[in-house]
Amino acid sequence: MTLGTRDRSARAKEFLEANRLFKSAVRQKEWRRIALSGSDLSRLSPQAFVVLAMVAYMFGLSPWLAEYMRSGAVPPALEWNLTHYHVDYFQFGFLRRALVGTILLPIFSVFPDGGLAEYAILLGADAAIALVLAVLVARIFLRPHITNPNKRLIALICLIAPVGFVQLGYDAGRLDHVNFLLFVAAMRLVVLGQVLGAAILSVAMLLVHEAALFYALPVVVAFAHASTKSVASVLVIGVPAVLCASALALWGTAGADLAPALPENANIAAGVWSRNLLEPARGFGPLHYIITLYLTFAALVFLRRHYKANAQAPDLLFAAPFAVLALFALGVDYGRWTHVLFVSVLAVIACAPHLGRKAEVELTPVSIKLFLLPWMLPLGPVGIALLYPFLPFIS
Repeated sequence: MTLGTRDRSARAKEFLEANRLFKSAVRQKEWRRIALSGSDLSRLSPQAFVVLAMVAYMFGLSPWLAEYMRSGAVPPALEWNLTHYHVDYFQFGFLRRALVGTILLPIFSVFPDGGLAEYAILLGADAAIALVLAVLVARIFLRPHITNPNKRLIALICLIAPVGFVQLGYDAGRLDHVNFLLFVAAMRLVVLGQVLGAAILSVAMLLVHEAALFYALPVVVAFAHASTKSVASVLVIGVPAVLCASALALWGTAGADLAPALPENANIAAGVWSRNLLEPARGFGPLHYIITLYLTFAALVFLRRHYKANAQAPDLLFAAPFAVLALFALGVDYGRWTHVLFVSVLAVIACAPHLGRKAEVELTPVSIKLFLLPWMLPLGPVGIALLYPFLPFIS
């Protein structure tokens, strides 16, 4: 090999090595950019988000559809939710969770009890609610002029995180979802200055399901106070709601199990009306409680980072989602409570522009993102009582 050939070979090796180092540096720089400023979501349009949100919803619903197609029997989770649609004021008097059943009574009376038509109405209405919520999230967090990646990241969390749209599909037909829509409407009425209308919807939420007392009502009341700077608005919304909640506690419980009075194939949840309180979670493994603690803390940290992004000291609105913590003492549905906690936090962030704040979160330094990363990972739905039902090793 001549000297010239050796020189060209050495220069070629040097060029390849320099090219490798350059690409490595670019990759490291890109990783640092993503780590410090959030994922590049600029190409995620509102329309694409809505479509993907409904795909996530169907993914969460898919185990129940697959079970029905495989066995021909309605999954117990769907029958549980359908039971609530068969309880009404006309047959049972003033009971908890009877408003939706009363409204749908003229429609359900036409179809066979517990038949496919009723499940089609149940799932169709729930999917419609999910679609409306997807459009609202897209409008708030994915407007074309939004360039802050941390703000657009909120939309991505709704899309892929276990507490997002996949959970809506997994728990399809739950009365909570009706309340999510009423929750949004009540917040919108506060923005429009219609405090009385917000008060009416707040009472309606409690009549749909009393759990709204913990995840929706405090946010509506706190937002009304922050918007109007008036104690009167707090009283207009809060007093009727508290009176309604008190009436439900005193007279909203059935004296006996409703199962004999409900259709045989739509009575699996009949016992909920004959108990005074929800059941606290007992008998789960330690991992269940550790994960629950992390999921709860992660959502509250996310809320705190929103206030950090606005250089805002914690106020009444910041404290409102903390009311959800009471549900963990009252009920077994730990996965569900982490979901409604996220909805409560998301509502606080979404209403920020009306208060002159930014609807975004501050996720620097990198340690904050690393802490929140497991909370955001697409691991399927967060679950209802059992956490992460798509991950069989968690109990």
